[in-house]
Amino acid sequence: MKFLLVYYTGTYNTRYLTERIAEKLNERGHQVDSVEINSSTPIANTDGYDYVGFSYPIYGFNTPLAFDKYVKKLKINKGQKYFIYKNSGETLAMNNASSRGILRLMKRRKALFAGEYHFVMPYNIHFKYDKDFVREILLKNGKLASIMIYNLENERVEHLKSKFIYNFGAFFVGIVKIAGNVNSFLYKVEKDKCVNCMKCVNDCPEKNIYVKNGKIKFHHHCDMCMRCSFFCPTNAIKIGFLDWWGWKVNGDYKLKKLAEDPSPVKPYINKDSKGFYKCFIKTFEKIDREYEEIFGKENEQSVEEKAV
Repeated sequence: MKFLLVYYTGTYNTRYLTERIAEKLNERGHQVDSVEINSSTPIANTDGYDYVGFSYPIYGFNTPLAFDKYVKKLKINKGQKYFIYKNSGETLAMNNASSRGILRLMKRRKALFAGEYHFVMPYNIHFKYDKDFVREILLKNGKLASIMIYNLENERVEHLKSKFIYNFGAFFVGIVKIAGNVNSFLYKVEKDKCVNCMKCVNDCPEKNIYVKNGKIKFHHHCDMCMRCSFFCPTNAIKIGFLDWWGWKVNGDYKLKKLAEDPSPVKPYINKDSKGFYKCFIKTFEKIDREYEEIFGKENEQSVEEKAV
C-alpha cells in the first residue's frame, strides 16, 4: 500500500516518530512519502495514496495552529482513508479531544476514518524526563506502531473516544493557539551566553527569529514549538512566562541513541507509580495487552529490540 504521512514537529519528536513508523511500513513492503509542515511547505498532492496519516504534538489539548492552517488547505478526496498518530508527554484523557477539529474537517470532506493513536514522547516544556523513562517510552512506542500498522493492514479501526467535557475544556484551553504571539513579546537572548551560532534563526519553522544590528530578535508569529530554546547549545534563550514558571527544558534527548542502547531497560512505570506518572500505568498495560493479543507474547523481545 501507499502511505502519505503529513506532520508538524516542534522539537523533532513528531519527526522522529514519523521516521520510525515509515521504517516499519517500509519493512512491511509499503511505499511511504512524508511531508513536514513549516511556513514554506507546499501543499501536498494526496492523489493515489491508500492512506494519509496525520501527526502532530498535542499543544494544550489541541492541534498546533500551523498544523491546522496546512491541513485546511490540503485537498482530500471523497473516500480517502486517513488515520491520526498524535503524541504528547502525558496520557490524560482530555488529550483525546485534541483531534476534534481534524475529525470534523475530514467528515465534511467525506474522508474515511481508519484509526487514531496516541503515542507518548518526552516533554519539551514543564520538566525533563529521566533517561530510563524515555527508553521505556520508546519501547512502548515500538509496540504501538506495530499495532497501528497491523490494524491499518487489516482495516481494524481504533477509536480514541472523547467526551463533551473534554471537548469543552480543550476548546477553552485553545487560547494557547495564539499564546505564542503574545508570549513572543517577552522573548530575549542573554548576551553573555549567546555564541551567535544562528541555530535558532536557521531552524525556526515559522521564520520567527531574525538578526538586526547583530542582535537576535523575534517577530510575533510564534507557535511556541520550543525548538529555539530546547536546542540552544548554551541555554541562552528566555521564553517569557514559561521561563518565569520554571517550565523551560533545554537539551536534546538524543532519541535515536537511546533507542539503540543495547543495555536492559529498567521498568520506570509500575502498578505503584504515583502522581504525574500514574496516568501511564493503564496506557502501557493496554499497549502490552493489545500487542500480545495480536502478535503473541513470544514476539515481545523482537519488537523491543526495534523500539520506536
